[in-house]
Amino acid sequence: MTPELERALQRHTQWFGSYKKSGELKKIHVWLSVHDGQIEFLTPGDSYKIKRVRRNPHVVCYVGGKNGPAIAGIAQIITVRGELARVYRTYWKIHPLRMALMVGLRVWIEILLNKRVVVRIQPDAPNPLAGLTDPAA
Repeated sequence: MTPELERALQRHTQWFGSYKKSGELKKIHVWLSVHDGQIEFLTPGDSYKIKRVRRNPHVVCYVGGKNGPAIAGIAQIITVRGELARVYRTYWKIHPLRMALMVGLRVWIEILLNKRVVVRIQPDAPNPLAGLTDPAA
């Protein structure tokens, strides 16, 4: 892993890029966590991000900032409640103040109502995040 990528990962944010029908890359700012070398984040199940991923799972994650280190990969949509709960707990570890003050309860309710999903990105080979789980479980 490069020092630039290591510093970018410490921000626990990314610009998630998915492709419109036209082929244009659309970047959206989201949080991120890394689990077993894969990038993960929670999002509403009916978001445009999800619609674009269902149409084309090829994505690009710009780690740490809009022009941060780019990691291309294949996105998968996860609806298993245990996986959603694990990412939710990870969010509490990496963004405790924001979760407590702004979104924690709302996100949990949306998980219980099956309105949230996990987007999991398997980076293309060679995987620069291979073996990484952050924060350490």
